[in-house]
Amino acid sequence: MKKQVDIAIVGGAMAGACLALSLARLQGPNQRRYQVALIEAKAVDDHAHPGYDSRAIALADGSVSTLQQLGLWSHLAPQAAAIERIEVSDRGHFGGVAMTAAEYGVASLGQVVELERTGAALWQQLQQADVTLYCPNSLADLRQHADFTELTLNDGSQLQAKLVVGADGTMSQVRQQLHIGLERQPYQQTAVIANISCSEHGVTAYERFTADGPLALLPMSDGRYSLVWVQSDEQAQQRLQLSEHEFRRQLQQAFGQRLGRIDKIGARASYPLALCQAERIHHHRCVLIGNAAQTVHPIAGQGFNLGLRDVAALVQQLQQALEQQQDPGEFSRLLAYADSREADRQRVTGLTDGLVKLFSTSSRVMALGRNCGLLSMALIPTWKRKLAYQAMGWRSSAN
Repeated sequence: MKKQVDIAIVGGAMAGACLALSLARLQGPNQRRYQVALIEAKAVDDHAHPGYDSRAIALADGSVSTLQQLGLWSHLAPQAAAIERIEVSDRGHFGGVAMTAAEYGVASLGQVVELERTGAALWQQLQQADVTLYCPNSLADLRQHADFTELTLNDGSQLQAKLVVGADGTMSQVRQQLHIGLERQPYQQTAVIANISCSEHGVTAYERFTADGPLALLPMSDGRYSLVWVQSDEQAQQRLQLSEHEFRRQLQQAFGQRLGRIDKIGARASYPLALCQAERIHHHRCVLIGNAAQTVHPIAGQGFNLGLRDVAALVQQLQQALEQQQDPGEFSRLLAYADSREADRQRVTGLTDGLVKLFSTSSRVMALGRNCGLLSMALIPTWKRKLAYQAMGWRSSAN
């Protein structure tokens, strides 16, 4: 028996879960609602959600506003830690800039959420929402027809959906089934991640550029910080093997004393870095969102913020389709979604790629240039304001 739904979402991590919950809230004429199915490969228990780990992500202020508009922020706020100050510096050089929420008349510049805790909160909401969950389950086959797309799952279940959304990450099975190409540019870098504790704690997020690569510390709950330390693949493998004492010593040397003494390093993990872009983000009755559409370097903390804007843009199109009683998989609707995302996707991928090349070089000339740039931002209000708007996810001063 093939289950018929309006929208099938493949991938239940942050982007997929946010989309499913947002769609479940929509209502059209005569109380018409979408029938939504969510397919996730990883198993779930009562305390976790698939696709999540101990990492933390920085939500720009604009993303918090988007989550509020989608009706999701109230579920995530209890797990969040506010960023009231951002400090950008370059180790061994004079350039640097700091921004505070008070300067721009906002309560915070952003929020930090832990994926593990956020996942549990989203999963709890999904269990209560009008969403059909297939978990653990994964996509085995996808076949497109004129009026629907047929999905076969690995347990033999079959669905017919008017629209399929690929939210299944960089190695998206949806994208591969659709034979959409992936442009991949490896950075020859690895991000080492861990949660750490320091003798001092505050509400400042740090981005520090070192000789090895960018190093970010995000404030978390319980007096902890989330570390993302970008370095060469070889250096990362070496540091992952170090004792906690030696890793802590090297991190302290790279970061300095801004947070006093680094007391504890949690479990370390790593992932390779590359710029990945799908050659297109829509196909017949199918669209891609989040990391399935593009995966960017973490240097500016733009990844999930970009993916959340994918979610919001798709929800907007599907809300209009519901109100106008149109087919959610109609080609013109999917083309409108793709067109609405093009400029933002190109802007963010270009920005992050440019920052990687600027701040991951050992060239003294480049180092001097970027430090002059940081110093100029600190001294010239207009330049600093642009950096602040970017950090907060605001597109212009009109926000």
